[in-house]
Amino acid sequence: MKNIPLSDLLDVAICAADAAGKHALENKARRTEATESFTHDVKLVLDLECQRIAEGIIAQEYPDHGILGEEDIRQNSAEGYEWIIDPIDGTMNYTHGFPYWCCSVAVRFHDKVLAGCVFAPDFNDYYTAHIEDPAKLNGEPIQVSETRHLQDAMVFTGLSKHMESASEPHFEMFRMLALNTQKVRINGAAALDICNVAAGHGDGFFETSIYLWDYAAAGLIAEQAGAAMTLYPHKEIPHGATVMVANGNLIEGLRAIHTKCI
Repeated sequence: MKNIPLSDLLDVAICAADAAGKHALENKARRTEATESFTHDVKLVLDLECQRIAEGIIAQEYPDHGILGEEDIRQNSAEGYEWIIDPIDGTMNYTHGFPYWCCSVAVRFHDKVLAGCVFAPDFNDYYTAHIEDPAKLNGEPIQVSETRHLQDAMVFTGLSKHMESASEPHFEMFRMLALNTQKVRINGAAALDICNVAAGHGDGFFETSIYLWDYAAAGLIAEQAGAAMTLYPHKEIPHGATVMVANGNLIEGLRAIHTKCI
């Protein structure tokens, strides 16, 4: 198969994220329509609708490509191309009317992410990148902060939706982050947090239990903006990982906190 131009892949990622995100934005009146509800999470009708919309955009251009998403998996038959979709990252925020949520679309080839877009509809912000181009926010290049010391850093984080007790490792990691940084922030949408690190609006990101569709596009965007990213895959959770993203000055400090807490 002939390699597909990176710019073409990115254009489709942007179109898919845009269409799905705008569908969610235009249907906010339906934001509490749920298919399932859990103690710390909810699955929305609009999650499924937005996933299908993104898939439809991709299928128009690449009908044989695989899909890996929070709401759907379709086996890859196109020699390794696979699209990774999170139709609404920050679902709980969206449900409550808090504008910090996004749609994330990435494409990878044989497990290497090539291009991605994270669209935050309430802010009309498009974070984009492919592997041969700088990361951009609304078409303008972005880069990570130059903060040199962890004690001067603002770090985004989150608590696992699977938390069961105060003895779980992520609670200790949260405590260590709070003690060793200038400020910790929990915003509720990992992809958008990582993109804000890419744009220099924060200095780092650390979360103990997120999924590939949460960080595939945003991680690429952050790396193309100069960030370092460290992943510790979860053997017991398919597609799950502990994820750290920060500028090169801070990443070792985040890794050291992880080492002390596991």
